Amino acid sequence: MTQKEEILNLPISFKNIRLIRLNLPQKEQFVSGIGVRNSREALIIEWEDINGIKGYGECSCRPDPYYSDEFIEGAIALVEQFVVPFLKQNQTFGDLIKLLDKIRGWNFTKAAVEMAALQVIEKNTGRSPFELLQTKPLAHVPVGISLGLYTELDRMKEVVKNALETGYRRLKFKISPNVRIDFFEEINPMLFEADTYVSFDANGSFGENDLEIFNYFVNTYKTMVEQPFAPTRFDVLLQAKKENPAAFICYDEEIKSIGDVLKLHHLGLLDEVNLKVGRVGGVLKSIEIIQYCAEQNIPCWIGGMFETGIGRSLNLRMASYLPNARAHDLSPSDRYFLEDIIQPNVTMNNGFVAIESLQHCTVQPNLIDKYTIDQKTLELTC
Repeated sequence: MTQKEEILNLPISFKNIRLIRLNLPQKEQFVSGIGVRNSREALIIEWEDINGIKGYGECSCRPDPYYSDEFIEGAIALVEQFVVPFLKQNQTFGDLIKLLDKIRGWNFTKAAVEMAALQVIEKNTGRSPFELLQTKPLAHVPVGISLGLYTELDRMKEVVKNALETGYRRLKFKISPNVRIDFFEEINPMLFEADTYVSFDANGSFGENDLEIFNYFVNTYKTMVEQPFAPTRFDVLLQAKKENPAAFICYDEEIKSIGDVLKLHHLGLLDEVNLKVGRVGGVLKSIEIIQYCAEQNIPCWIGGMFETGIGRSLNLRMASYLPNARAHDLSPSDRYFLEDIIQPNVTMNNGFVAIESLQHCTVQPNLIDKYTIDQKTLELTC
């Protein structure tokens, strides 16, 4: 039996799933090409086995379908109608994966179910799919910060100054066709003098009429631009690459599976991968992509969806197995939230998160209750 087969044969019992809808207040407003957000609305899945052992998974999709075609109300309906009714009191991890794989799409939701189940399995057996990764995990993970769109230059300068002084290993700026290039001209001296990697993220907001602005960032900074074009506009991607061969593009929303990675790589278009565990369907699917990228020397790092400490801890654990990544979009909890739902919070020291510190982070039921806006418990049905 192979190591993967052993993992898939690990037992997992089921008593109930609790769907918890939270709303965590942010420290400040965040603006991107997708829209404006003042709080993090999240769906937490709590899996309880027949012995009362609980595991938690976070569904990282937004409450609206503006980043992907998933949204929280739909995720709740999916678990209620197409996951729980087919669970048994006793099954293997492989049985669960087969059930989830039968569902087309809905990767964020499936990843949350898988994550919750894996926590229960690891508590009961001490084993997890992370064993499949051959790389020795890093003790300290380099992390970067994602900075939104700004309408006030002084505020932008202040945020950039603070981020550089805090020691983030990368500054990633959100951009859009309406971005203030004159603001960047003003802060460029700060960026070019700093010993910090700078990159940009358009969240698919650029079109065929925006290549001049796109080329400004490519040519001025000679760095990575993440998901400049919508995943559906492959024609614009090819046009941009033809006009500016120097363009170094990192794919985000474009990649939902190993098949997307293979397609882009075989077409000679895959420069870099922002791997989001939820977007590709969970831990097993992420490991498959990490292994391929390592074999093919494709830069790969872990992105985030402004997760609570539950999803953030998992992402950091995955990131620890990518020793060559410059930085990951996994800022500490206090970067975003007034209060997280795990204690102690995810913290950073000079741009690095110590993986050992995550072992002491535990979910706080009182904080979950404090920020819960809705919940329901789904019992075993067969």
